[in-house]
Amino acid sequence: MDYDAPLNDVAPTPKKRRRRYSAGFKAQIIAECDHPGASVAGVAIRHSLNPNMVQKWRLAQRRASQDDFLRLPSPLSSGSQAAPANDPATVRMEVPTPSGRLIVHWPLNALERSVDWLRAVTR
Repeated sequence: MDYDAPLNDVAPTPKKRRRRYSAGFKAQIIAECDHPGASVAGVAIRHSLNPNMVQKWRLAQRRASQDDFLRLPSPLSSGSQAAPANDPATVRMEVPTPSGRLIVHWPLNALERSVDWLRAVTR
């Protein structure tokens, strides 16, 4: 064995570069994952992508959409006073959240608006 061989005789190993994907491509992949019956792994493999990477894209999109300001409808009509908590014309709703329980007393005359409000709060 020749230990005195010059170092420049050794072929350099090529550096691997990370592939970059456009926002449009990521959106297309995420949309495919959201189709009923589609699996994230199946979509990823079909496009020669790592399923973990696709999951990260989906999580990043979900977090980005949650940062948007969410305007909730008011349970009270304009100019009316808040109903007392023990008023029989109100409905008491308890919504579990990660930071505790949210308790809302909603007027019965505006109950149909509570559905949109609860959907917005719980998403």
